[in-house]
Amino acid sequence: MKSFNKSWIFLLSAMILSGVIIYACKIPKNRLNSILAIDTLTVATRMDGVGCYYHRGQPAGLECDLLQAYAEHLGVNIEFKKASSINKILTLVKEGNVDIAAADLTHTRKREKQITFSHTLFETREVLVQRKKKAVAVFKDLKGKTLTIHQDSVYLDEIEEKALSQEIPLTYPGNSKNMKAIRIGFADKAVSILELIDAVSMGEIDFTIADEHIVNGSNGYRNNLDTSLVFGENRKVAFALTKDNDTSLLDDLNSWLKSAEAQTILQKFLSQLNKLRIGYQQEYILPNNTLSPWDKLFKRYAIEPFDWVWLAAQASTESNFRPNAISRAGAQGLMQLMPETANEMGVKDNFNPAQNIQGGSKYNLNQYQRWMNLPKRDAMAFTFASYNAGAGHVLDARRLALQDGMNPNQWFSTTNSKGVEDYIVLLQKAEFYNSPEVKYGYCRGTETRHYVRKIFQREADYRSRLESLKKNSEAIPDDNTSPRNHTI
Repeated sequence: MKSFNKSWIFLLSAMILSGVIIYACKIPKNRLNSILAIDTLTVATRMDGVGCYYHRGQPAGLECDLLQAYAEHLGVNIEFKKASSINKILTLVKEGNVDIAAADLTHTRKREKQITFSHTLFETREVLVQRKKKAVAVFKDLKGKTLTIHQDSVYLDEIEEKALSQEIPLTYPGNSKNMKAIRIGFADKAVSILELIDAVSMGEIDFTIADEHIVNGSNGYRNNLDTSLVFGENRKVAFALTKDNDTSLLDDLNSWLKSAEAQTILQKFLSQLNKLRIGYQQEYILPNNTLSPWDKLFKRYAIEPFDWVWLAAQASTESNFRPNAISRAGAQGLMQLMPETANEMGVKDNFNPAQNIQGGSKYNLNQYQRWMNLPKRDAMAFTFASYNAGAGHVLDARRLALQDGMNPNQWFSTTNSKGVEDYIVLLQKAEFYNSPEVKYGYCRGTETRHYVRKIFQREADYRSRLESLKKNSEAIPDDNTSPRNHTI
């Protein structure tokens, strides 16, 4: 009898357990709960210098900023997965292999059939990118000129529609020339939109089309470009998520995007798009007997091997000695510290000259630890490059140099060999930043190469100036004397 009861109880328990399992399998998966359970939000992005990218070692760009804040709101970590193209990113999110796609995606009906879009982040316009000198004012002025775009670009449809409405002929590669037509040139698929913008700025091509927020953003902006001619209707940019019956993540994300925190990030981004760094390119006029108004602070906070003259040269290159400087990427103060870096270095007020200089000096030393075993000149060059671009991009450039058979420990190029400075420039090209060897994606490498060279040149110039002052018996303020006519 007891044996029968045990068998019956066992059978009943098995049936109940099977029912629970079957019921559980019928319950739709809740993606938001899954994210909370594994403590990680996964994001697919191109790291191409537009919506999401690394700047000075930190994920940056509007989409990165928003999603990092959202992950903090959820109380989870965030993992960025780099993909080389929009199609690959859409596949990742469509198949549910990532939680969110952040790739400067335009909300279109065609894409809506495969994925779900979040609330619109912002609207953008398509603009003609041209040099300010002899810029055209209206569309018809493009007659007889070449407009370079990607063959599969949505911009081509806009151009063809506009040309048709104004009865302006178009010619394409291989067609007979028509001097009254707008000539369309097709860019290689491997060339990114930021590369096309650079090509216009440098005079390699005359015209292209880009989204307004890209060409006016921190990586696309060039002060010799004109973007006043607008094409087509406004386009909506949004995040993409998996299209299924589970809307838990979508609903929560959309709700958060309406929050004060998210709106503050968005408004800051839109505000920065309208700000140009007025006067930033102007040379600082050296005051008598000093290098800057901040010599005393440079001397106070200098840490070997970066003495106060090196700090002065770096601050001049970073901000032109302006303590209230803010870059288009959000770097702040004399030493242009990103807010995250400033916090890491113990800086409470990024616009306080003393705190900012001390933080920049500490960050130099922090970066120098990675390179200190190299010859001193190279170690310092790699340190400044890491300060400007982030160590991740510098390591990517070293990998490219090593792959090319060059010395990954040599920064400056010579007549006989390429230095890593030549390879960090390649990280502006999609062909290279999408390669398997590169982990951190796009980098505005020409800026980094110029930055390091400029610091070394200014350091040499400043030392010559100091030597000249010494020979002429002109007094340089010591550690206990404030620069004349300046209050610190």
